[in-house]
Parts: sequence; C-alpha cells; structure tokens
Amino acid sequence: MTIGIDIDDTMTCSSEAMLEYAKKYFKINDDNIVREILNGEIKGELFKFYNIHLGKILTNCLLKKDVKKVIDKLRKTGNKVIIITARGYTKFKDDIPKITKEYLKKHNIEVDKIVFNKLDKVKACLDNNIDIMIDDSINVLDKVKENNIKVLLFTSISNENKNTDIDRVDNWLELEKYIFAKNT
Repeated sequence: MTIGIDIDDTMTCSSEAMLEYAKKYFKINDDNIVREILNGEIKGELFKFYNIHLGKILTNCLLKKDVKKVIDKLRKTGNKVIIITARGYTKFKDDIPKITKEYLKKHNIEVDKIVFNKLDKVKACLDNNIDIMIDDSINVLDKVKENNIKVLLFTSISNENKNTDIDRVDNWLELEKYIFAKNT
C-alpha cells in the first residue's frame, strides 16, 4: 500500500511552535487572536514574520510521539510512505525543502519520497498512486476522498473541534492500529 502523509500538525507539532513564535513577534498573548493572524493571507506583516522565523520554527518544532516508530514499521511491512506537503509553495528566505530534509535526517525518519510545493494534494495523490492520505486538513481530505482515495484525519489544533465524517486518529499509535486493521 502507498501511504501519503502530511508533515505539519500530522508528523510535527508545527502549529504549537508557530503560535509561540508569533505571540512574541506580534506581541500578543491571546492564542485565539494569534491563530486568526496566522490563518490570514500571507502578505505584508505576516509574510515578514514567516520570512524571518519559518526556518527556525520548522527546524525546532517537536516531532509527534511515535512518528518514527510507526513509519519504520509501515515501511518494514512493505508499505511505501510518501510525504506530501505544501511546504515550499511560498518562497521565503530559508530553503524550506532543504530544512525539511535535514529535519527528517536529524530524526532518522526515512520515507520513500517527499513531494513539496503541493497545494493541490489531490493531484499529488493521483500522481503517486496513493492508497490512503493522512492529513490534518479536513478540506484537503474531503477533496482527496472525492477521487476515491481513502483518507484519515489526524487530530490537530485546526480540526479538534470540527465535525466530519472522515475517520480520525489522535496519535501515531492509533494511526498504526487503523492502518493495520484496514489491511488485514
């Protein structure tokens, strides 16, 4: 089976790290206001924030618990793991694809392929023959699902209070159980 996996808020705790940097940068301590700012269009002051801090944020954000263990097991049991990410779509001063590869290497995470710059994850899933896509974005997964590709929602800050009919997991051990239960 070929498994597509998003990075931010699926493999890493990106939003938490971004929130901490943004609170200092914008000098606002209210998490909700900062989230609204971060969810805005990337222009002006928000672009400046990302241009200054994104490389550091992505380098230093925490890896979710059990990511490496589960990805290693998936690959060891014959599955192909492809990271599909929008990282690199917007150009900042830091080389985001390079930082991402270094981050994965630092954490000894091996995957079969990384697909960068993909706002259109449906196309990336189709081009790479993905059997199941794992992401924290309900919108992305709804579109992928419309193309008869299985989907799995990883709970994150952005979706934890949203209702959806998409199957959901809260951590990587649940993800592992889900994948192996669906394939036995």
